[in-house]
Amino acid sequence: MHAGNLRQFIDLQRPQTTINEAGRRVTEWVTIEEGVPAAKRDVSGREFYQALAYHAEDTVTFTLRWRDDIDVTCRVLYNGRAFNILEINGLGEMYDYIQIKCKEIKGQ
Repeated sequence: MHAGNLRQFIDLQRPQTTINEAGRRVTEWVTIEEGVPAAKRDVSGREFYQALAYHAEDTVTFTLRWRDDIDVTCRVLYNGRAFNILEINGLGEMYDYIQIKCKEIKGQ
């Protein structure tokens, strides 16, 4: 992987739970970093009907420089779309890059 292949830009977010005025737990997404250079590769696209509701599912892989501040509880924003992280894999002998497999589900 060469740095020149990281042509797309993503935002990384982490969930943060707070207590609102009514005393209820509220989970909000807090941005860890904006404009992270990444390479995007489509893994699959699948459409299905479940419980009479239409769902479109896209699985993609983002490759970016090594970071250790994200995990599977985080999410990726790309072109206004949110992706849940399924798994994170280190690449290279010295873990120069990471590969993040993500899934987007529309219609929920």
